[in-house]
Amino acid sequence: MHRAAARALFSSSSSSSSSSSRALPQKSRRPQHSSITKGSFALKTFAGVFTTTCCSAVALSFWSSRGVKLVSMSSGVSNGGGESFTEYARPPPIVVETTGGGGGGGAGPPRRCDKAIIFLHGLGDTGRGWSDIPNQSSLGEIENVRWVFPNAPVIPITLNGGMAMPGWFDMNALERDHLIDDKETIEKASRYVDSLIEEQMDKGIPAKNIVVGGFSQGGAIALTHAMKSEHEIGGYVGLSTYLPMADSYSKGENGKSGVKVFQAHGTADPVLRFDYGTSSSEKLKALGMDVQFESYGGMAHSACAEELDDLKDFLSGKIFNK
Repeated sequence: MHRAAARALFSSSSSSSSSSSRALPQKSRRPQHSSITKGSFALKTFAGVFTTTCCSAVALSFWSSRGVKLVSMSSGVSNGGGESFTEYARPPPIVVETTGGGGGGGAGPPRRCDKAIIFLHGLGDTGRGWSDIPNQSSLGEIENVRWVFPNAPVIPITLNGGMAMPGWFDMNALERDHLIDDKETIEKASRYVDSLIEEQMDKGIPAKNIVVGGFSQGGAIALTHAMKSEHEIGGYVGLSTYLPMADSYSKGENGKSGVKVFQAHGTADPVLRFDYGTSSSEKLKALGMDVQFESYGGMAHSACAEELDDLKDFLSGKIFNK
C-alpha cells in the first residue's frame, strides 16, 4: 500500500464519529448475529481503530445492571526490574469488572474478581475503544473478570507520514515483504505487559487465570509476549493480527509448549491480510503452542459478534475451567 493511500485510510477511519450501528460480517455457518456496534461503541475498520463515540452515564448505568462496571484506572508504570513505563500510563489503563452478584444488580453480595484479561487496542485507538466489549458482547457473561485496557503511547508512525498517534510500535509498511519490525519498541511494550500482569498478581489473581490479548497491533504485542515473557499465564488472544519477528523464533528457545492461543482473522482483511494470520498461527504451532485459529468469511479488518462468541467459548472452556 502506498503511503498516501495509508494516510487516506487513517483519515477516513479516525475522522468519522457516527454513532449509528454498522452491520458486521458473519461466518456463514451460523445465523446472522446483531451488530456489536450499538450505543456507545462505534466500529472503525482500519488498522485496529475502534473509537468510542460516547461513554454516558446512561451507558455506565446499563453496565451496572448487567454486573459490568468501570471501576478504576490501573497504574502499570513500572515492573519488578525497576524499568519505567510512564509513557504508557498517560492516561493509565481503563479497568472494567464483570463481578455479578449484588454489585451488578443481581442477588447476593458482590464477588471478587479471580480472573484478569489484559487487552491491547490497535493502531490509532485507545483503551476506551475496547472497554465496552464486556457489555456489548457475550464476553460479559464470564463472571468475576477484571478487564484491563491499557493505552499505547502517542508516537510518530512512518506508515502515516510521520503523524503521531497512539501506537505500540512504529510501522513503515503493511506488506510483510517490506515491513521492518520495530524490535526495540515491540519488546518494551511486551515488558510493559509484564508489569500489568504483575500488578494483577499482586491483587491476588493467579497467573493461570490471566490472559493477554489484543487486536491488530495490540495482538502483535500479545503474541510477542507469548514468545518473550517468563510469566506462565493462562493463555493468549490475537485478533486480526500477526507475529512480528517470526523468523527469529525457534522451538526450544522461544514460546511455551502447550500454551493456549486463540487467533481469529477475517478472510477479507485488506490491512493485515488473512495469510499473515494463518502463517503466524502455523509458526506458533511449530513452536509447540496449542493454537485455535478461527476464520470469518468476508470480514475485513474488524471484529464481529460471532468472533467474540467464539472467544468467550475458548476462554470459558480452555482457560477458566480449571
